[in-house]
Amino acid sequence: MKNHELARIKYIRVPKNLKVVEGDFKIDENIKLPVQLKDGEKNLREEDLTIEQIVAGMLTLIAYDELNKDIEYYKAFVRAVEPNIAENLNNAAIAKQEAKDYDFAEELFLAVYHLEPQSASCINLATLYSYASVHEEEENKDLDKADEYLAKVKSTLLDGLRRFGENEWILSELASFEGFIGNLEEAKDYAERYLRVASEGERKEEIKKFLKEVNANLESDSAFKEAYDYVMLNMPEKAIDSIDKFLKANSKVWNGYFIKAWALRKAKRYKEAKECLLKCLELGESNTDIYNELSICELEDGERELAKAYLNTAVDLDPNNITALSNLSYLLLEDEDFDEARYYLEKARDAAKDDEIIKNLISRYESATGEKIGEVIKEEVIDSSEDESMQEILEEIEKKDDDHCCGHNHNNEEGHHCCGRHGEEGGENHCHHHEDGKHHCCHHNHEEGDEHHCHHGEDDNGEHHCCHNHERAEGHHCCHHHEE
Repeated sequence: MKNHELARIKYIRVPKNLKVVEGDFKIDENIKLPVQLKDGEKNLREEDLTIEQIVAGMLTLIAYDELNKDIEYYKAFVRAVEPNIAENLNNAAIAKQEAKDYDFAEELFLAVYHLEPQSASCINLATLYSYASVHEEEENKDLDKADEYLAKVKSTLLDGLRRFGENEWILSELASFEGFIGNLEEAKDYAERYLRVASEGERKEEIKKFLKEVNANLESDSAFKEAYDYVMLNMPEKAIDSIDKFLKANSKVWNGYFIKAWALRKAKRYKEAKECLLKCLELGESNTDIYNELSICELEDGERELAKAYLNTAVDLDPNNITALSNLSYLLLEDEDFDEARYYLEKARDAAKDDEIIKNLISRYESATGEKIGEVIKEEVIDSSEDESMQEILEEIEKKDDDHCCGHNHNNEEGHHCCGRHGEEGGENHCHHHEDGKHHCCHHNHEEGDEHHCHHGEDDNGEHHCCHNHERAEGHHCCHHHEE
């Protein structure tokens, strides 16, 4: 019910000189007439009253107030005024829909549907809502409004089933709709119900083909879930067999390759796992979990520096990802790169101060260096242009030693540069080291340690969840793995 439309309705007594139509219809003087006021109009003078205003008021009630106690009288009234009113309203509604005047089209289609309930008028109304949903999503970028219209599509079609029973046309629309929004089990149910009552024809053949595709998708979805479960049960070879079935039908779905990579890594088939992870990147997906898994595989293959480079990328993509932060901190501690280890440990503690692994890594750092990591230190950018004394201090430091910056020697060492903008207004000081063409923050090469430890993505409690949105909108990810 649209309250703003109903608010324009004013009820009046039947005028003495009111003439409606010829025929058997009789005016009931005990039933007040609804009149729709014009825009900006607050009162109505009886001498200005027209039959069109009365009919407009009745049609608004028929559209939005179907439970009105006098609704059947109003329906009979408008039919008496214009016997072909439903057909005329339907044509007007189609014109308004094509003009993208969806609010007015909705009122007209609702009036038709309630005046002469038919499966066709039900489907017309649902179709209008689907057009409006696309309009809101693509042109107005209003996803909430688009979802509201999608909900109206479904509620309208379900109302049609309630009114008309197992109507083949409404069932076919429901099957298509549920398939469109990804509810495959519901789409299968409606398609099967349709086929039980459908007459022979082109539409029946279309739904048969649609049902076959739905069943294939459900089967592949089942294979995906099965593969995931096998990984969680530490049965990687069975997981690989299951996910291969999924990928056979879904060769462009990145998270299928991610699950396979995860299983291959657990099976210690690291080179194959890397190929699958790189396939995820090739398909356009780039997230922290992919790079974390790549780092694990590279580490197992003895490529320690590349493993750290992948972890740097993982942290860049998600600066608060505790898995990537702890893995990188661990490797830096192993390599005795204590300055960098402390930097990432402080970031990790800031992101998850109660994480036991981070606490253990901090204890290890403190034992190795004799330094205590105190309270969380928040980084602050100082605008030197607003502090004259600070500007003088920075200039004095710059004059002292042109060969030193940020505590590092700058004797033209290969690959070592300082990007701190000393002396520039608003400048921040930060050192970077460039190794092997990669860009890292204060990373140094150290010899490879004897052992390693990495988080792998399952929760500490061993639980793991996956959203299973294999072909949904961009941004859906398969949740990833944290092992102790």
